[in-house]
Amino acid sequence: MKSTWLYWLLVFFLCKKSTGLADFTVSVVNELGNANGQNTSILDINDPSRCPIDHGIHTIQVVNLEPFEVFCDAKIAGPGWTVIARRTNGQLNFFRNWAEYKGGFGDIAGDFFIGLDKLHAITKSQNQELYVHLEDFVGNTRYAKYDEFHIESENDQYRMSALGRFTGDAGDSLRVSQNQKFTTYDRDNDQRVNGNCAAQQMCPWWHDSCTLSQPFGMYVDGNVENMKYKGIYWYHWGGYAYSFKAVQMLVRPK
Repeated sequence: MKSTWLYWLLVFFLCKKSTGLADFTVSVVNELGNANGQNTSILDINDPSRCPIDHGIHTIQVVNLEPFEVFCDAKIAGPGWTVIARRTNGQLNFFRNWAEYKGGFGDIAGDFFIGLDKLHAITKSQNQELYVHLEDFVGNTRYAKYDEFHIESENDQYRMSALGRFTGDAGDSLRVSQNQKFTTYDRDNDQRVNGNCAAQQMCPWWHDSCTLSQPFGMYVDGNVENMKYKGIYWYHWGGYAYSFKAVQMLVRPK
């Protein structure tokens, strides 16, 4: 049944192409399916790094990297977003070293970070926008959106070289990270003269001295004065002493 459906869909597109009604080609890539097997998804071969309009796990291809799986989100802010980080509980440790942040960690169907190498490749492939989705422990949600986002390579310590215009209701708590290099407890690239922000605040991040946002901070519940500066905070919504229940970071080509 599936092969028959796919055959006629391809015939349809080829017919359109031959009659001049459309000028594009398509490529079939794998999508994570259900227990009965894998589904298929049709992507434009000229833009294989972009998430399709549907929701779920897909395989994409970006320059200089082998194809890899990503989670494509169509529910939070519309279709086409690639999730680059997700926090929903305290089971996955985000207080990790440089090598782990370089390669990425976790389960893209759950909590994870995509990895700095992949993030650089995605943002280098074409202009991206960034969406940060926050949820507190009573169900309120807010967001911060930036119309440009770019991460440099490891040669430049994964510097956040572009962060565009802000819109949203969570406040612009990421701006201080613009043009900053990534810092982990074993690689100090921040602007603090005495100490390492990632080590002191238990949060690898694009620290200045240190930061107004910590999506990669320690997972603790709500108002935590005794863990101030160490939780998952977004200063302009909750200050330094409120740690959020969930955060997701997403990118999408402009």
